[in-house]
Amino acid sequence: MSLDLHIKSKTPILKHGTGVYVREKGRTRELESLAEVTKYFPDADISHIKEFDYETDDMWHGNITHNMTEMADHVPIGELTLYDYLWRPKEHGFENASVDYLHGVFEGLMYLKNHKEELLPYEPDPDPKTGERWGDYGLLVQFCISLINCMMELDFSNEYRILSDV
Repeated sequence: MSLDLHIKSKTPILKHGTGVYVREKGRTRELESLAEVTKYFPDADISHIKEFDYETDDMWHGNITHNMTEMADHVPIGELTLYDYLWRPKEHGFENASVDYLHGVFEGLMYLKNHKEELLPYEPDPDPKTGERWGDYGLLVQFCISLINCMMELDFSNEYRILSDV
């Protein structure tokens, strides 16, 4: 299970991709080039896969494992938590991307950065078979940075919806 968080535009935007997705260390993402597809699937016949441009209303899309909810819930942002901002934005009045939402996520990121040792116990346990974690502190930090970077480019006089699909 995972969170899909979207920043949606009223008007379509042009994106580039392959239509091939990978799940790695607690997130899903589209591979953007044939070279990337070959890297992840070196023995696959990729002759039927093409790079293409497509229109979408997704300004930004982030995916992160639900295993990170406990850590996010221990990141205070005023009376809310980073969990509230990322997993439950609509329930807390954040239906549209706004400067207030951006400030809240940024405050959460600063808390993550300044309290790393305090938050590490909330990382999910490693898989007993592989020894890999399905999500970790760094993944949550990168998720927030990616969201903030997208929002820094937005013109808030336009309406961008926040959609959290859990």
